[in-house]
Amino acid sequence: MKQELLAFDHRLAELMTSRTLPMDEVLRYVGEGKGKRLRPKLVFLAAKLFGEVNEATWRTALFVELLHTATLVHDDVVDESDERRGRPSVNARWDNKTAVLCGDHLLSKAMLVLSNPVDNKILVEMLNTALAMSEGELMQSRRQDAEDGRQNYLNIIERKTARLMMACCVGGALSVGATQEQVRAAGEFGLNYGMMFQMRDDIADADDAENVVMAKELLPVYEEKTLKALKALHRFNNQLNS
Repeated sequence: MKQELLAFDHRLAELMTSRTLPMDEVLRYVGEGKGKRLRPKLVFLAAKLFGEVNEATWRTALFVELLHTATLVHDDVVDESDERRGRPSVNARWDNKTAVLCGDHLLSKAMLVLSNPVDNKILVEMLNTALAMSEGELMQSRRQDAEDGRQNYLNIIERKTARLMMACCVGGALSVGATQEQVRAAGEFGLNYGMMFQMRDDIADADDAENVVMAKELLPVYEEKTLKALKALHRFNNQLNS
């Protein structure tokens, strides 16, 4: 994906601008804090598995990165975080009001990217994912109210992290006209990979002892589920290449 990722950074940089100076300054600052591009990578990989990367794939990849970035900006306000990717967070660099408005701006821009009527199925998937992400954040802040700690933990990380990775794989597959069965298989991999990803992150973070205990207990289960889902994708790949 080397060429796609180089082009992706260029396209994303074009979106991280504004016609007004205050917002343009903030967006450019956010854009300089480049992440791993994991979510766009999942979009491209799913698309390449079932077809050829096209403009719908590009729009999907840009949407997920804008959505992910917006949620990070908002999360820093909610969590009162002073740092993001080794630099002052937007709320620390400016203030909470600026951070909230920047996050809102990014969400609006993301929806415009997928506003083409041909992207409707992908947009619906992404908007449902955005709803789930906000639910997960609130569930995490009210975690003490839950009776079943393990199930609540799973519900939170599914909504906070895994659903977006699932949407990346589903969106990538939809962008190239994959069949319903192929889309389902891609989503199954994305969901389980996202669960595994968040559990590993919780273990490495080690800030929440309760999360670490549950993550260590559940991680082998989701590693196995992820591997099983990956094998299913390999079968599709073999069928397409035979």
